[in-house]
Amino acid sequence: MPAARPPETVLFDLDGTLVDNFDAIATAANHVLEVMGFAPLPREVICNSVGGGALGTMARLVGKENAPTATRLYLDHFPSVMFEGLRVYPGAREIVRALRARGSVVAVLTNKDHTNSLRLLAHLGMDKDLDGIFGTNAVPWRKPDPAFTSYALGKLGDRSPAGAEMIGDSPFDIATARKGGLAAARVVATGTHSLEELAKDQPDSGHPDLATLAREAWGMEI
Repeated sequence: MPAARPPETVLFDLDGTLVDNFDAIATAANHVLEVMGFAPLPREVICNSVGGGALGTMARLVGKENAPTATRLYLDHFPSVMFEGLRVYPGAREIVRALRARGSVVAVLTNKDHTNSLRLLAHLGMDKDLDGIFGTNAVPWRKPDPAFTSYALGKLGDRSPAGAEMIGDSPFDIATARKGGLAAARVVATGTHSLEELAKDQPDSGHPDLATLAREAWGMEI
């Protein structure tokens, strides 16, 4: 079966999908653990706890009862270390530009704090290649809440969910597509989940990296 044309709208997750920001996340999380009297944790443990936004991550690391305080400390500290070890995944810039060249509207939909998302993407020079950037705390929702997806599609010009696809690296992204009525959920194994783990949530397609996604899903070489 030939690859489909790129959809009208493509929503990308950020951390683990377009960029690797896990060094900074681990540094900020361990700062919080130290301040709150917890023992530091290996980077791998912290990275495997990421998902659902800072509050969800902190709840997994310090417990639900401590999560609100930990989240506040995390968000206060993160901007001072946010560029530590930051890198763009291979193919990220290229896939965004190629999709837009083919006529797709392309945006980031992330559970990362909105202000930090804007700063990070501007620092990388990727903001100018996107039609929209939607993060949390600026709105009352987070993925996979369909209200968040609907809000983003509305801001992009009342885009139809039936013509949109979600690209991510976690079960949250698959759930975002399903709950939001999007045409497809596609995943890449560039973050903290393997393709085997992601397959349990039945994405429409799974790919080892962004270049393979572009080729196998939409017939684009990047």
